[in-house]
Amino acid sequence: MPARARHDEVATVVQVLEAFRKLDPDLPIQYALSFMTIAQSEGISIGELAERLGIAQSSASRNVAALSRWHSFGKAGLDLVQAQEDPRERRRKIVTLTDSGRAFLADLRAIVNPADSRRAAKSA
Repeated sequence: MPARARHDEVATVVQVLEAFRKLDPDLPIQYALSFMTIAQSEGISIGELAERLGIAQSSASRNVAALSRWHSFGKAGLDLVQAQEDPRERRRKIVTLTDSGRAFLADLRAIVNPADSRRAAKSA
């Protein structure tokens, strides 16, 4: 792979990480990984999220809370995801993106695939 292509890929990763940092300058990477995993598999349960990330369910639950509208102790969260009770199994929480989460995901996609976002803007 040419050095220029590697440089461009690294620059793209840096831009994605900067987008997360704009949300919260102290945002742990685990929150970013949780968001990306939820975006890849919307409708995932908190237990499945924990399994995929190799973390405790309590940690996954805490990550989802931070990404939700309300973090812990009434502190505002990032409002990127929402967890709702699974109607078939009430102890299970299903996690999906909020409108803000979908907009943020679109911003990340525009960073990764700028040509696609330009085409989408032209066709809108």
